[in-house]
Formats: sequence, C-alpha cells, structure tokens
Amino acid sequence: MSRPLGEIQQTEVYWEEQDKSDLAQVQSIADMTAVALRVLKRMPAPVGEVCGPISNGGVGSIAGNLKVFSDTIQRLQQRGHAIFDQMPFEEYVHRIVSDEYNVGTKLDLLEGFYAPLFESGNLHTLYFIAGWESSNGARWERAKGVELGLTIVDL
Repeated sequence: MSRPLGEIQQTEVYWEEQDKSDLAQVQSIADMTAVALRVLKRMPAPVGEVCGPISNGGVGSIAGNLKVFSDTIQRLQQRGHAIFDQMPFEEYVHRIVSDEYNVGTKLDLLEGFYAPLFESGNLHTLYFIAGWESSNGARWERAKGVELGLTIVDL
C-alpha cells in the first residue's frame, strides 16, 4: 500500500512534526489539504506531482497502482526533481472517502484536495504515468493542469 511517513525519502525534510501529527488526526479532505499545502509551500520550486491511476485503471489494483506511483516518485526524486509525495495521504484518502460519516466521493477528493494543490501556485509540473488515460481521476487532473497552465510531462 502507501509508504508510511517514516519511509518518506527526499520529501521528508519538508515535513514538520506538527504536519505528521495533524495528518494522523485528519477527519476530512479539508484537514488533509491544509497539511498538504503547508508541506508543498516549503518545497523548492519548481515542484512536480505524479498523476495516474490509483483506484481504477492502471495495473488493475490499488496496491499495484500505488507501487507504480511510489516507484515513479522515487525515481523522479533521485533524478533531482522536487516531487510532492502524496503517498502519505493515501491511507487517509481511502478512509475519508469511504467513511460512512464523511460520505466523501472521488470528485470531492479531486476538487477538495488536488484542485487546491494545483491552484496554489506552488505546483508547477504534472508527471503522468503511462496509462493515465485509463483513470477517471487522472483525466480530471490532466484537464485541470491544462486549464491552469501547469507543465504536463508524459512519462
């Protein structure tokens, strides 16, 4: 599944203890977004984010897609790119979106979490994993990135 906070590699330096504590207690998409925006703001420009299939499309399973994501993020970071690592949020994304009390939807996640990151001015490049077209969410990310004038890179 997703990498726990203790296993964040290059991006760990941008996380403060308060971010880790706040993430462990999130109750909503808005709570997650607040943490993500704080971390993103600390990263040196230009910052990129990996986009692609997680819950549908891709290699056919969430676990498999998350492995592809994680490997891609690490590879780009090793090549010297500043990549916002959204993997620490995945555990909470799935809990909040499926929580009967939160009644979240994938569109809530896209509009409530990813849109603010894309619109923040701190995110510059979207790196799309091969096969991104098979994901409804990745197609939304692509359209939003194009609308905002972000740099789009197909991997």
